[in-house]
Amino acid sequence: MSRSRTSNAKKPADPKALPVETKPSRRYMSLFIPCLLTYPHDPNAFTQGLEYDQICDSASPASCQDIFWESTGLYGSSTVREVDLVSGSVLRQQALPASDFGEGLVKFGSRLFQLTWLSGKTYFYDVNNFANSTMQYDPLTDGWGATTDGRYIIVSDGSANISFLDPNTLQKVKSIAVNDNDKAVPMLNELEFINNEIWANIWMTECIAKIDPLSGKVRGWVLFTGLRQQLLAESPAQALPIDVLNGIAYDNAGKRLFITGKCWPKMYEVTTEVTKLQMSPVEHLQVQQMCGVTL
Repeated sequence: MSRSRTSNAKKPADPKALPVETKPSRRYMSLFIPCLLTYPHDPNAFTQGLEYDQICDSASPASCQDIFWESTGLYGSSTVREVDLVSGSVLRQQALPASDFGEGLVKFGSRLFQLTWLSGKTYFYDVNNFANSTMQYDPLTDGWGATTDGRYIIVSDGSANISFLDPNTLQKVKSIAVNDNDKAVPMLNELEFINNEIWANIWMTECIAKIDPLSGKVRGWVLFTGLRQQLLAESPAQALPIDVLNGIAYDNAGKRLFITGKCWPKMYEVTTEVTKLQMSPVEHLQVQQMCGVTL
């Protein structure tokens, strides 16, 4: 299905406007961020990549719709989707070949980039017509998360490394090793670029690391401790098990942060406007242990 529409979110940035240096800051943690609103989310969606966008009909520019671009995983069930934010309804989707396991997703210009697990493939989709797609091999042997700073496609591979790819060739331009007090932070999963930081889900935890994109140093931690257990208590009989936190999307214009997880029945709009707690050495160690930092 082809539709001529325009997007108001995440235009590629002017490279000259991107930061050339980053000032060091104290590490802090934000404990369970208050949820402002909840929205329905497909409980059968094994979420691997998530990105907010606002779509406006070219024939009626005043009529805009908040949506998510979403990548789902699992062999035989992987898709790329356009999802209505408010209702959670899948507006359209395209299935991947049954032999591919969908992973991270990012929109760059008028295309979606979708990584796959272990196959070394990246799929490209025209945002107006998912059927208009191509595939290209990438330098990753294990694709996990994806985002963009407007210049590069930024990807994770389940290690403590983040790579920056040329969006035209998918060749690796550079990489950073993510660390917290010089200790490696592995299992970096779904990514989002927010306020000149890379936010990364840490697989199998309820932690999001806020990463300096130049040095790889963790600037702070966002903890969603107990949110998955709350969902499990609310939906004990769900067909597909409620899995881990894995989905970060940011509305830059509206300053709204959204999170969800694999097979979560809800999407949360949360706020980062909470007290930032400078951590004592003991608290810092506890957070590192909770978030899978290599000690």
